[in-house]
Amino acid sequence: MSLRLLLFVVITCLLPTVGRAELPRLHVKPLVLSQIDSPTVITHAADGSGRLFVCDQPGLIRIVRRGMLLPAPFLDLTATGLNRVLAGNTPTSYSERGLLGLAFHPDYADAGAPGEGRFYVYYSSPSATNQNPTTPQDHITVISEFRVLAANPDLADPASERFLLTFGQPQSNHNGGQLAFGPDGMLYAGSGDGGGSNDNALGHTGTGESGPLGNALDRTKLLGKILRIDPLGTSGPGGNYGIPQDNPFVGAGGGVREEIYAYGLRNPWRFSFDMRPGGTGRLFCGDVGQGSVEEINLITSGGNFGWRYREGTFEFDSSMVGAGTAPVSSIDPIAQYAHPGVVLGNPALPQLGLSVTGGYVYRGSAIPNLRGVYLFADYRSSNGGGGRLMALEETETAPPSGVFDLVTAIPLTEANPFSDNRRILTLGEDENGEIYIGTKTSGLVLSRPGGIPEGGIYQLVAAVSKTESLSAVRDNSLFENSSNSNGAGPHLYSGRTGSSGGNARRRALLRFDLGPLSGLTGVTAASVVLHQNLGGSAPVTMSLHRLTSDWGEGGSNAGTTGGQGAPAEAGDATWVNRFHPSTAWGSPGGDYLPTPSAITVIDSTAPAGPVPRTWSGPGILADVQAWLASPASHFGWALIGDEVGTFTAQRFDSRESTAASGAQRPRLDLTYFGAPEPRPFESFLATHYPAEPIGTYHDPEGDEDGDEIPLILEHAYGFEPDDPNSAADTRLTLASSPLVGGATLLTITFRRNPLATDVNLALQIGSSLSAWTTAAKSLSGEAPTGENGGMVISDLEIAGEAPARLVTVEVTLPEGTPSRFARLEASLLP
Repeated sequence: MSLRLLLFVVITCLLPTVGRAELPRLHVKPLVLSQIDSPTVITHAADGSGRLFVCDQPGLIRIVRRGMLLPAPFLDLTATGLNRVLAGNTPTSYSERGLLGLAFHPDYADAGAPGEGRFYVYYSSPSATNQNPTTPQDHITVISEFRVLAANPDLADPASERFLLTFGQPQSNHNGGQLAFGPDGMLYAGSGDGGGSNDNALGHTGTGESGPLGNALDRTKLLGKILRIDPLGTSGPGGNYGIPQDNPFVGAGGGVREEIYAYGLRNPWRFSFDMRPGGTGRLFCGDVGQGSVEEINLITSGGNFGWRYREGTFEFDSSMVGAGTAPVSSIDPIAQYAHPGVVLGNPALPQLGLSVTGGYVYRGSAIPNLRGVYLFADYRSSNGGGGRLMALEETETAPPSGVFDLVTAIPLTEANPFSDNRRILTLGEDENGEIYIGTKTSGLVLSRPGGIPEGGIYQLVAAVSKTESLSAVRDNSLFENSSNSNGAGPHLYSGRTGSSGGNARRRALLRFDLGPLSGLTGVTAASVVLHQNLGGSAPVTMSLHRLTSDWGEGGSNAGTTGGQGAPAEAGDATWVNRFHPSTAWGSPGGDYLPTPSAITVIDSTAPAGPVPRTWSGPGILADVQAWLASPASHFGWALIGDEVGTFTAQRFDSRESTAASGAQRPRLDLTYFGAPEPRPFESFLATHYPAEPIGTYHDPEGDEDGDEIPLILEHAYGFEPDDPNSAADTRLTLASSPLVGGATLLTITFRRNPLATDVNLALQIGSSLSAWTTAAKSLSGEAPTGENGGMVISDLEIAGEAPARLVTVEVTLPEGTPSRFARLEASLLP
C-alpha cells in the first residue's frame, strides 16, 4: 500500500484586620508597558477568550491577548470628536474627559440572545450647543451601544453605534464614566456632579452661589448619580433605552429623573459589583473627595450619599443645614481617609492620598487567601508621589457585617512599585476574577516623553517564596596594631590572639551586596554563615553587630599588595582608622550598635577543614530589612568575639579564600517573597526581543523569520525565533514499513523542548484532513505518552541541542487501512 505524507501544524492557540489572617504578599507584574497613553478601563467580555479590553482615554479600545497588546484597536472613537474635546488645543494637558467607560452585555457571547455581540461605552463628545452665561456646557457625555463584527471578534463595527443616553457637562472635570452590568442584567452608569468645585458653579443647582442642593442632590438632574437603565428597552426618553420599573424614583414626579439609582456623589470613579461565585452582589463605589476626604461607599437603591452637604462623614457646606431639601441623614461611607496634611476626626483619619480609585472584591482562584477582600487604590498618595494600593476587609463575612477594616498598604514584594510617580488610574479584572491595575506616569493625557506612551497595565499576582545566597563583597580583619592590615593569609579573625600574636584584639568586618534584592520588602529570614578553619580556646561567644560607619577592606584584598603582616595601605581599615591613615573610627575597633544582631557560641575547637558557623534570628533579619529600605545605611556587620580571655581568636575563611583549598566564603542566606517566574513563552519573547516594550505583540501563529515554522513551534522546539530553520530541523518525519500479515508500521518523530512548559503537543494521525486521532502527546513539557494504539519508543536528547529532545512514536495500522496523514498540534496554555 502507498501512503501519502502530510506534515503540517495547527496552532490553537493602616488598621489591623479582624477575623482573618494577614493579607498574602502580592507582586505587581508588568503586563503591557509603553504602548498605551492613559488606561481608564480594564475589563473582559466573559466570552471564554481570555482577552482583556483596555480603554485608552484618547479614544481607543485595545485588546490584550496572552499578555500582549494587539496592534489594531478593537474600536477607534477618536473620529467622534473625542480627540478634540479631550484637552482643547493642548492634547498633552491634564483632562478628565475622554473614553471613560466600557461594559459588555451579559449575553455578549450567547448566540441568538438579544445582547449577543453588544457592548456599551461612555465617552465625552464636543458640545452640540453654544455656551451661555446661565447654563454653560463644556461637553456632552455619551452612552452608546456598539456591536462586534461577526467576521472578526477582535474588531467592533464603528458604524453600529446606537446612542442610548446623552447629557451635558457644565465643566470639564468630574465626569464619572464607569459602566457595569449588575446581577440583575441592568446597565449601571456613574456620573460626576458636573465639575468645577464645591458643586455650586454655573450649571449647578444653586446658580453659582451656596444654594440648597447642588447637582449631586438634585434628583431632576443626571449629574452626581449612579444611573440604572435597560439598554435593550425602549421606555426611556427618546425610546433608546428602558427604565426598570423597580428603579427607586419611578413615578416620583416633579421632574425627578427615573434613571437615578443613587445620588449625592461627587465623582464616582470606578465601581463594581461583587457578583462572582461566593459574592454578595453588593455595589462598591469609590467617590472622589473635594480637598479633604476620600471615601468608599456601598451603593444601595435610592441611597443618598451626602455630597455636597457632606464630604465623607464630615460637614462640607453648612448653608445646607435646615434647608429642608438636603437631609442630613445620608448614608455613611464604609471607609474614608484624609488627604496629606489634613487632620480630621478623633482619632484622626489616616492621611493616605489625593483621589480614590474604586476597585473590586477579589473572587479569583489564583490567590485563595485574598478572596473576599475589596482591593482599591488612590490615584496619587501625594503631590510628588505615585499611587497606593489599599484594601477593605469585612469584619464578619457570614453573614456579611457591612463593617470593614481599612488596610492602608497591601503587602507587596516592593515597598511601593508606584513610587516613580506612576498614578493609578483604574483597576480592572479578567473573566477569572484576577485583578489588574492601569497606571500613568504623569497627569497629562497624551504626554509621550521620547515619543513613547506613559501608560501601563499590571497584574496583581501572588508572590512566591524564594531563597538567595549572597557572597560577601567586602570583608576584613582588624588588627589592634594600627600599622598592620589583614595580617597573614586571606582569613578573617575575631577575638584575642595568643602571645605569638601579641595578645592582639581582632574583629572581622563583613558586607554583602543586597543589590539583587533592591527594593524588596518581603524578606522573611536571614542568616550569616562563616566557615571556621582554625580556633583558639572554646567555648567562646561571638556576636554580630550592625556597623554604623563605612570602612575600607584592607591590604589582603585580591589584586593588591599587602597581607602577611604588611603595613596598612591607604584606604585600609585598621583598629584605629576606618580608612587608613586619617579617617578614624569613633571608637577603636569599629563604630557599631552595642546590641548584637545575633549571637553564636562556638562550643568546640574547629577540626581540620571548614566548619560552618551560623548567625541568624530577628536581629539579622531586621538589619537586612532596614538596609533594603535605606541602602545608604548599609555598612555591614562587625564580628566580635571574646576580647578579654587568652587566645580566644577564631579564624574563618574570607572572600579571598579559594575554593580549590576547600574554603567556603562568607555567605548571607535570605528567604524572601519575590516575583513568580515568568511563563516560558514570556521568557522566550523577552530573551529574543529584549529591546521591545513589555507586552509587545507577537502572533503565536505568525512566522516572523520566514522559515514556515510558526512562532509557537519555534518556542515548542527550542528554536531561535529570528533565525530561520529548515524543515529538517523540526525532525517531524513519517515513515512506513510493511509488517507480516499485511499490516503497516508507521514511525513518526517529532521534536520537543521540555522547557516549554506552557505548550501542549499532540501528535495526530488521520485518514482525512477533518478526522484526527491523537497517537501521542506531551503536556506542559512533560515526557510524552502514547494514546489510541500509539507507542512512544524513545524520547532522547538531541546531541548538541540540549535540552531539545527527539520523540519517536510507532503506530500499527491493520491491513487495508486507508492512507494516513500526520500533524503536530501545538496549543499555548492560557
